[in-house]
Amino acid sequence: MRSYLILAAWSLLAGAGIPLIGVLNSGVARSVGNPYAATAIMFAIAALVALGLALPLYGHPTMAQLGSAPPITYGAGLLIGFYGLSATIIIPRLGAASFIAFILVAQLLTSAAVDQFGLFGMARRPIDITRMAGLIVIVAGIAVMEIGNLVKARPQ
Repeated sequence: MRSYLILAAWSLLAGAGIPLIGVLNSGVARSVGNPYAATAIMFAIAALVALGLALPLYGHPTMAQLGSAPPITYGAGLLIGFYGLSATIIIPRLGAASFIAFILVAQLLTSAAVDQFGLFGMARRPIDITRMAGLIVIVAGIAVMEIGNLVKARPQ
């Protein structure tokens, strides 16, 4: 139970940072003149932090270790790059809450599919009626929120 609470708290902390990525990085984009350079700067900083932690704690991976990972798993770098650039461009235009609302729907549906089918080598965790009901309630709530935003945005 203790490890569950620690991981849940860590997840909440990481989740709180997600909308801030685009908010803060859009400020860098304004300063440097474009979102692509800002995203490159953000990832350079992230790489330095990751290397600063990984190398002293674990050393560097061998070529054999790098080669043993399925090639598709390296697509994570492309996905996080796409996310970072998307957040930097979209949040100033759509707003942080709306961007995260759409991201949340996509994350919930994608993660439900990964769990249901055990995709990418993950353990299979079939969706039961309780989880399905929870997904429907969350997606419906987000839809109501975004319908409200559309109504407010419509010219009068």
